Amino acid sequence: MIAQLQVMIDQAGKTAGPVLRDVAAKAAELAAVAAENAGPVAHRAANVTEHVGDRLAVRSKDLAADLRKAAEAARVHKAESDDGSAQDDGPADDDGPKD
Repeated sequence: MIAQLQVMIDQAGKTAGPVLRDVAAKAAELAAVAAENAGPVAHRAANVTEHVGDRLAVRSKDLAADLRKAAEAARVHKAESDDGSAQDDGPADDDGPKD
C-alpha cells in the first residue's frame, strides 16, 4: 500500500511539472497582453494629467495674483485710515487756553 502511494506521488510529480509550466506560460502571455494594452491607456492618462495640471497651474497663479492685490489694497486702506485718524486725534484748541 505504501508503495502504491509512492507511485501515485511520483506520477503526480511527473504530471504536475508540465501542467505548471503550461499554467505559467499562459500567465506570462496574459501579462504580456495586459502590458500591451496598458501602454496606450497610460499615454492617455498622462495627456489628461498634463492638461489638467496646466489648467490648475493657471488658476493657481490667478488666485495668487488676486490674493496679492487684495492684501495690497488692505495695506493701502489701513495706511490711509491710520494717517487720517492720526490727524483727527490732535488737540482741538483753536482759541488757546481759556481761564
